[in-house]
Amino acid sequence: MSPCIVSVAIPVPLRQSFDFTVPQAFQNPEVGARVLVPFGRQQRVGVVLEIKQSSDYPLDKLKPIIDLIDQQSIFDKHLWATLIWLSNYYLAPIGEVIEAALPIALRQTHAVEPTPSRTWSLSDYGRSAPITELDRAPLQLAIVKKFQYQSSLANHDFRDSSSAWRQAIKALIEKGWVVESQAVPALSSKIAESDAIPALTPSEEQQRAIEQICHSINKNKFECILLHGITGSGKTAVYFKAMRQVLEQGKQVLLIVPEIGLTPQLFERIETYMPYPVVAMHSKLNDTERHLAWWHSKQGNARIVVGTRSAVFANFQSLGLVVVDEEHDGSFKQQEGVRYHARDVAIYRAKQHNIPIILASATPALETLVNAKQGRYKKVDLVQRATKVPLPTIELIDLNQQPSTDGLSPGMLAAIKSTLSNQQQVMLFLNRRGFAPVIFCADCKQSCKCHRCDSNLTLHRHANQMRCHHCGYQGRKLDTCGNCSSSNLLEVGEGTQRVEDALTLRFPAARILRIDRDSTRRRGALSEALKQVHDGDVDIVLGTQLIAKGHDFSNLAMVGVLEADAGIYSTDFRATETLFQQLVQVSGRAGRHKKGGRVFIQTRFPEHSFFQFLKSHDFNNFAFDQIEQRLAAGFPPFGFFALLRAESTHQAKALQFLKRAKQALLAYQELVVFDAVPAPMARRAGRYRTQLLLSSVKRSSLNYSLQQWLHILVTDTDLKKLANSVRWSIDIDPIDFY
Repeated sequence: MSPCIVSVAIPVPLRQSFDFTVPQAFQNPEVGARVLVPFGRQQRVGVVLEIKQSSDYPLDKLKPIIDLIDQQSIFDKHLWATLIWLSNYYLAPIGEVIEAALPIALRQTHAVEPTPSRTWSLSDYGRSAPITELDRAPLQLAIVKKFQYQSSLANHDFRDSSSAWRQAIKALIEKGWVVESQAVPALSSKIAESDAIPALTPSEEQQRAIEQICHSINKNKFECILLHGITGSGKTAVYFKAMRQVLEQGKQVLLIVPEIGLTPQLFERIETYMPYPVVAMHSKLNDTERHLAWWHSKQGNARIVVGTRSAVFANFQSLGLVVVDEEHDGSFKQQEGVRYHARDVAIYRAKQHNIPIILASATPALETLVNAKQGRYKKVDLVQRATKVPLPTIELIDLNQQPSTDGLSPGMLAAIKSTLSNQQQVMLFLNRRGFAPVIFCADCKQSCKCHRCDSNLTLHRHANQMRCHHCGYQGRKLDTCGNCSSSNLLEVGEGTQRVEDALTLRFPAARILRIDRDSTRRRGALSEALKQVHDGDVDIVLGTQLIAKGHDFSNLAMVGVLEADAGIYSTDFRATETLFQQLVQVSGRAGRHKKGGRVFIQTRFPEHSFFQFLKSHDFNNFAFDQIEQRLAAGFPPFGFFALLRAESTHQAKALQFLKRAKQALLAYQELVVFDAVPAPMARRAGRYRTQLLLSSVKRSSLNYSLQQWLHILVTDTDLKKLANSVRWSIDIDPIDFY
């Protein structure tokens, strides 16, 4: 009897699977089960792709698997189908796709069920004994008092306690007050059965939107719904109602958001309005937390999963609805490794489950809008603010007439002063961190550049450092020019740190808070900062895109945009769309609860049509104008792009590979192949970056041509040799050309 043969996906950058035999000592595994296999001189964890009776390789050449980690598939069938599709659509190695879908613990040989952790609870004696017995042991007394609010305690409940808490727990166990047990931490809703769930009272417009969406939910079939609502229109309340209906049917909900910074606020609102267990999935969780969230979702214990793009890979027992908030956001596109777009993967996944998906945005992606206009998506509109408060007025400050100092024009300073005098909050948006983006020598006219990248070093004056925001290089601030040794160095441009110093000087009585990647590196720092703003402990909040979207600050009356011109004349065809979306988002933070919200935008191009659309809050006509331009140029969504990237320590090698690749790709008539060129940032982290743009009017033609090219790459010796000498990747539907 011939042994069972399994085709195994291994997380390596090779677009193939590997055959192994299954020893008779093991039962035959299911597709989707993990196995431990020999791979070169190593042992690797792989996932079974196929059970086979024969192999293209001689049977005596096949190695046996070392261990069968799982007997059954660790993926639900819909997720498994999605992963296979993702690998084919994005032309990504299946082993790397599967690896991206698993918590780190399951990429190793750990069991599917998380390791039980220790928990403590009061014993029968502890519940009845007089608490005065512990008067002489204050730490033990404090621990017992914790049980008044929680039935059991785990390690994480003592993060803020004295370091001697373990000895205190041990003493309580010895006294018979506390018992210890081991179990996988359970989930529970923060709303007890006896608690009244706060009501969501929708406006008439919101109610109509809810009815339209719930009608789609009741069909029990796939439908993509675009929820297009202006900022402050209550999109969250609408999809919360839809979520509640699905949850009441006993099903699970997946809610995907673009930024980790939005997760704590949404998490809090969900726990307030939803009497169901919820877990978060994002990159800031540690390995144990990610595994635990994955497990509870798979078991069905977590009724709601909230997370960033990687949450699209969660396992579910009974998924009933998917929601993608801020669906237009570029953060949903993975830029390294498997370059998938979480929104598009979520749509495919909803289709596999045959359930509806809601795409929510105030400024939908043009691709999404075109799909809605062509009838592929159902469109639900919200055109009024839920609070009946009008949209803020937008005023342009002409920097040609009012030059700025330290990033602040006289008009902006006057608006800040007026707002503070009314005891209202100010938000200033500048998407550039650090103190000064350029250090310039007045004598030799050279700027201080990163030695590894084609970019300027940014001055971080508070840390007395110069940093590269592309490769992460850090160095001491220079006192003299590295080119001519002159000490006549100028700090050019403004970052958030420079503006913060200027605000402190001009408004000494104001409480100023800067929110950017530098100020929120510590875990939990962003949540703490946002809470300060919510609680009214901040007068002026200054920040980057971390503050631009999703936040609802009740006393925020004014928003100031300090640098708005960068995207207008960019070579990136999406830059104008992205800038408009960003400015609409940040403008929408102003005056959400009180009349008189104002937005001030500093620009050198006040007459540009872009700003005229923005001033009148006219996203629809702006989008129509952009769609017409895309149609004329054959750009997405009316054409389809792929970007073949190559990088090397020698630019000539990278360009040579792409030029040879172009020769092979020219054979496909339905494909437009542009010239191989250096990337806009040609050198990054010491490597030269090049790219080859491919375009087609048919998505299927683009995919087919690249699949055929990948086959040629295996058989063409010269091309394969060049490919092995560089680091290369394929990006389907790229959104970043840098």
